[in-house]
Amino acid sequence: MLLVNETGVPVQYWISAAGMGDCGSIAVNGLVDLPGYDNQTNVTVEFLPSTGSAYFEVTIPQSQTGNQVEMALVAP
Repeated sequence: MLLVNETGVPVQYWISAAGMGDCGSIAVNGLVDLPGYDNQTNVTVEFLPSTGSAYFEVTIPQSQTGNQVEMALVAP
């Protein structure tokens, strides 16, 4: 599973599945490759920007190799 930061600030991440969990930070325009979360059930990914101004969480019922979760800033 790839975690991607497309925001203008560093983000903290948390990822978990049954019996496993990891956390860390992702630099601006950076990514983290976590293949241990491929082909797992109920993978939860959380992001928190360094500004603390927003929070994002998603649960993937059945992950597959090549899945990507991306934190992005959308400007109008």
